[in-house]
Amino acid sequence: MKSKSNKIFFIAGIVGPLFYFFILTILGHLWSGYNPTLQSMSEIGSVGSPYKDVMNYLGFSLLGVFMTLFSIGLLREFGKGILQYLAFFMVLIAGLFMFMVGFFPCDVACIDITQTGKIHSLTSTVPAITLPLVAMLVTTVLTKKWGKRWGYFSFWLGVLAMSSGPIMFIPTIAPYLGLVQRMGMGISLLWMAVISIKTIISTPPEFK
Repeated sequence: MKSKSNKIFFIAGIVGPLFYFFILTILGHLWSGYNPTLQSMSEIGSVGSPYKDVMNYLGFSLLGVFMTLFSIGLLREFGKGILQYLAFFMVLIAGLFMFMVGFFPCDVACIDITQTGKIHSLTSTVPAITLPLVAMLVTTVLTKKWGKRWGYFSFWLGVLAMSSGPIMFIPTIAPYLGLVQRMGMGISLLWMAVISIKTIISTPPEFK
């Protein structure tokens, strides 16, 4: 049955965020001198990092795979419609670009001056924008399926995640880049995981 086969896509939506932050946290602790509050996530995968390959391939690229699987689940579970197709394509694009991030590490200290570094800046920015947009975009879809509370929940998580970008440019906040970036990414991935959990829970027992 379609609902049963969809479960694997939403399991990916749960496992992906958890595994990503597990890898991120472990490598951050292992790298002596690295400060997660002050330094960006990308620095763990930067050219000068001793853990760049692990972070890039098991962190960024693998997360991109999980996001891509989640996008398929969204399309199959929430039906046809302009908003549903748009959400699918936007999450798919986010997943593909996140996958690419692993192959284009940022330069030392993530001061991107090389072509590879500049591509990293581009590829990492796309998911940071598209995921929050999707969370806001599907408000009416979730409201119809699960009720107004879920619509509000999705919309405001999207707003919070999106706001992390402009906040980084506030002079007094800028020194805490790592913390703000993690909050923005964390909120987006929290949305992805919670929607996945809710979908699995809401699936009738005969289809699980």
